Amino acid sequence: MAADPGAAKREVVAILEALDRSFYTHWGSVEATPEYARLRDAHVPLLREIADANGEQALLAFRILAKRAPAERFSPTAKAILYWTAFQRDTQYNRWGLITKSGFVPGVYGAELLALGAPITPFLQKSLRDTRRATVFGGEDERTSRIEAHRVCDYAWVLLATLYDRPLAFHADPRLRDPQIHDLDIWVDGRK
Repeated sequence: MAADPGAAKREVVAILEALDRSFYTHWGSVEATPEYARLRDAHVPLLREIADANGEQALLAFRILAKRAPAERFSPTAKAILYWTAFQRDTQYNRWGLITKSGFVPGVYGAELLALGAPITPFLQKSLRDTRRATVFGGEDERTSRIEAHRVCDYAWVLLATLYDRPLAFHADPRLRDPQIHDLDIWVDGRK
């Protein structure tokens, strides 16, 4: 009986799903997990295929490839697309960072996104118009996020302002943040 050609891909997808579910246990240090230890060299092409497809587990596949198979190269734009797509899909924003009274604290993904530099700009600029709620968990952070009605556009604004060292006065009232978001959007347009 021939081996099931789809079995290896299903195994890799199951590993990626488990790593994603447990993200807030390992906080992005996937190489320290038992799931990561189950990945083999034969899985590298499948991880690349998953990353290239830019589906649900694409960013995690990319991050694993960066550790396990650094010879797998991605263009700066491809990396930006992977991070931005995951940013847009996310429902909990702790891994991107926390907006606090004392400023922005980048999370694991937020720090990696900022490290991409300018290639992320046109993608995050699109998110400046996304007014969906951006929830976080964790006691006071969750409470502040809920009361101040943090949105995806707020995270995009804070990330872009951080990336370009632009002025940022974060107000509790989103109506007072919106003009600053608009101003940054215009500033980004002027850079093109």
